[in-house]
Amino acid sequence: MFDINNNPPGTVLAIGAHPDDIELGCGATLSRHAAEGMHVMAVIMTAGHRGASGGHDRLQETRLALGHLGIRSVLCLEHPDTRLGQQLDKVIASLEWVLHHKIPAEAPLRRVYTMCRSDRHQDHRAVYEATIVACRPVRQILSYETPSTWASFQPHIYSDITGQHMENKLRALQEHHSQKHRDYMHPAQVSSVARFRGQQAGCELGEAFAVHKMVI
Repeated sequence: MFDINNNPPGTVLAIGAHPDDIELGCGATLSRHAAEGMHVMAVIMTAGHRGASGGHDRLQETRLALGHLGIRSVLCLEHPDTRLGQQLDKVIASLEWVLHHKIPAEAPLRRVYTMCRSDRHQDHRAVYEATIVACRPVRQILSYETPSTWASFQPHIYSDITGQHMENKLRALQEHHSQKHRDYMHPAQVSSVARFRGQQAGCELGEAFAVHKMVI
């Protein structure tokens, strides 16, 4: 995916507010990056306690899920769930710390995937706002869609996720046992979104992204 820029493999950073956001929004694309030899890192800003039930450990769920995508570098920062916008300065500082201390020197940061500015969930909007400040030196910043953006999301770029990468995404989402009651987690729903985005892009299955910044 980076060959057109003649760049050597580097790091791709995906940022989510809660466990499962990254998997839903760009899981198959991250699987593709990992298969292409990129170093893929995931940062989850909260443990998602307010969305848990039945004693499930959502952070453990997301670690297992991200493993299906080939992601071995996972950071869980555990800011307070549903309160990210009330301490935006701390969220920004924690992302800046990640950029300065966790990106391997031998694998420079090439691209950031983050949440969408038009998302109806307040934590998701806060993650977007924090990302565009903390990651301002990064040359490529893309927003992914989640179910809470479906009414407003306007994509600019699509990723072809046909085949194994889509299968990896579905397998990853099945690890989120605490969320199985949510319709948008069901394989049929996830697949229908991928088919719709693929039809828009001219491929079988796709994930869609909005551009905040893209230097090529």
